[in-house]
Amino acid sequence: MPHDLPTLPPAPKRRDWTEVAAAKYAARNALIPREWRLPDKPEYTNYDFPAYLSDVTGVPARCGILTAEELTITDAPADAILGNVHNGVWTARSVTEAFCKRAAIAQQLVNCLTEICFEDALQRAEELDAIFKETGKPVGPLHGLPVSLKDNFKVKGLDSTVGYIAWCNEPMQEESLLTRILRQTGAVIYCKTNVPTAMMIAETYNNVWGRTLNPYNRRLSPGGSSGGEAALLAMKGSPLGIGTDIGGSIRIPGTCAGLYTLRPSLGRFPTYGARSGMAGQEAIHSVNGPLSRSLSALSTYAAAVVGTEPWHRDHKTLPIPWRTVSLPEKLCFGVIADDGVVRPNPPVRRALDEAVAALRAAGHSVIDLPPLDHLGGDDLRRQCFLADGGLSIKKVIEEGGEPWPLGLREYGEKGTPHPTTYEMWQIHLARTGWCQKYLAYWAETKESTGTGRAIDGIIMPTAPYAAIRHDKWEYVGYTAVWNVLDWSAATVPVLRADPSKDPADAEYAPRNALDEHAWKEYDPDAYKGGPVSIQVVGKRLEKRRCVLALCEVVEGALRIAGHRYEDTFGEAQE
Repeated sequence: MPHDLPTLPPAPKRRDWTEVAAAKYAARNALIPREWRLPDKPEYTNYDFPAYLSDVTGVPARCGILTAEELTITDAPADAILGNVHNGVWTARSVTEAFCKRAAIAQQLVNCLTEICFEDALQRAEELDAIFKETGKPVGPLHGLPVSLKDNFKVKGLDSTVGYIAWCNEPMQEESLLTRILRQTGAVIYCKTNVPTAMMIAETYNNVWGRTLNPYNRRLSPGGSSGGEAALLAMKGSPLGIGTDIGGSIRIPGTCAGLYTLRPSLGRFPTYGARSGMAGQEAIHSVNGPLSRSLSALSTYAAAVVGTEPWHRDHKTLPIPWRTVSLPEKLCFGVIADDGVVRPNPPVRRALDEAVAALRAAGHSVIDLPPLDHLGGDDLRRQCFLADGGLSIKKVIEEGGEPWPLGLREYGEKGTPHPTTYEMWQIHLARTGWCQKYLAYWAETKESTGTGRAIDGIIMPTAPYAAIRHDKWEYVGYTAVWNVLDWSAATVPVLRADPSKDPADAEYAPRNALDEHAWKEYDPDAYKGGPVSIQVVGKRLEKRRCVLALCEVVEGALRIAGHRYEDTFGEAQE
């Protein structure tokens, strides 16, 4: 007779994904102190309420949660905050508490946060104050500055879900190198921000945290994938945020939220230890960079991080110190007004026209620069992203038992065809050839600039849209081509969409389906209040013409011409 086999306990049943998400959502919300919670009013909590506030950027100033001093602190740009903390005017504790409170308000209005570590941040701020009191010196250039992080940056003890259900409840045991460097320079880490699933959508929603809204018009998207960062910064819930960019993921949210942003070339800032939505994809590299409401904050951040010599700890970081850049008095920009694939909407065309006019009025030259096969460049980006047949994303989505987000359908719920190794090498060859052609194209502009040198930089739209309605973003070619090239690019905010100034084009013959979508989607009233930035592009790691220095020229010309983006702040009328 066979021996009786022992009865094994049934395998634990996997929790339904909705239960996992609900628990994470509730745990985050419970970390907001009761005294920091908004009144239960329909205009705050019910986005479908007929009279709800479209533009909620003014709510923190009138909700009664922030003191007058805290409003002053959170209204200040990053460099002013650092100056006041380092001069003993403000304490790191008072600054950190002000931004924790404002971030909590922002979360309740636009759903921008993922992980909250307010208590740890306040404790660290007190430690910094004690050190400052004892030594009379800051511990580093970012001493006392609260810095928010995109969700994929690892913070010990916190999750980095990147929008995946399967990655919930896996607190990190170590920190990303950049997180450690920020702490070394004196920054205070106090929250992490929302992203789309796998960080591969130009929107910001996932099955864990839900959808992030645009503070200037909650009917609009804050872009993606650094959309949570952008929304938080637009609410002045952070003075400086760090995002990542593989196809426009810093610059697209930057234009949607009216921010200054920087997408550097690979090797400028350390990338080691951050979590990826598609780990191992390195045909086109993801890089990290800063977002802020002030341009000077980007340079302050860059100098602080590079000043720690991160190349000793990250083999992909190049040993290049951060230097002050001197530009010629008169510059020549090439302007790409239309990439030949998708024509920009009216608010975007107006923003670029105003920037071009301002630069010319300031004595700089601007020449038309026809795009060089941007359709081909964006197609190379797409081939690289889909080279694994969507399996990297599919595996994690299936592990969590969650449904596929709409914007990831391109990656294939059932997987997509993918190239052989040989075929992938041919894609790499094609990419190298395309990059070489663009480099030569830039050099050839020397014959047209009148300065005796090639163009100093490119100005162009960041996207064909102003901040767009949710689930409507279709095309990332305006940003993605520079990722294929690995050139530096930044954004400078210019204006907000205005129905009286940006009427729709009544008649237009679209070039393709993407172009038709952009034309038909544009509705002047629906887009009302959506921010618009222009993109400033420089070559890869070019030392003499730092893209941030070019941004200073563009911003300076706009101000001389009377354009102040800050003047467009304030709540739009329904």
